Amino acid sequence: MRFLFFSLIFPILFCASSSCVVDLISEADMIVFYNNGQIETMTESQFDKVDSLFQEAISNALEMPAFGVSLDKLTKEEMKKGFWLEFKFDETHCSSDMPFDSLLVKIEKNSFGVNLIRGNDGVYEGRCFYLDLNGNNFDKLYDFLAAITSDDEEFEVENEEIKETRIEEVEEEDKKEKETTKSGQTLLEKLN
Repeated sequence: MRFLFFSLIFPILFCASSSCVVDLISEADMIVFYNNGQIETMTESQFDKVDSLFQEAISNALEMPAFGVSLDKLTKEEMKKGFWLEFKFDETHCSSDMPFDSLLVKIEKNSFGVNLIRGNDGVYEGRCFYLDLNGNNFDKLYDFLAAITSDDEEFEVENEEIKETRIEEVEEEDKKEKETTKSGQTLLEKLN
């Protein structure tokens, strides 16, 4: 009988913080933004805005049974395309008897439902959660993430333009020095 009791209590102990996934997302300790497989850095204000827009999109969400199952290798390959957010937690949580320490979601326009892929120690394997956004979508969040990445690209382009300008200026200075040297040599030759 004790064995039966232990087998019933063990899942409860393992998943002691069992609650709705929507509520747990707001408790994430960190949000990581992936753009085509690369981690994008965000300022604190950008981080707050991403969190706010995500929370707004899932504010009416309904958790439903998911048909999706994640395979780690395929998920990591898919993360190389598009915008992804990963909500990381300092401790393992459990919802619907499914443990996770991170939740990964692809952010797309015109999506009115989304799979939340469970992560455990960096491995994205197993059943997913599904959120029906119940009339909301990720359009505002997608646009904001696109603006973050375009700001980074503009900064990179500005730096490249500065480098190119410097190269051109150095080349022009070298030409002037050579011309001055040649004209100086010619003047010395005439004097001699």
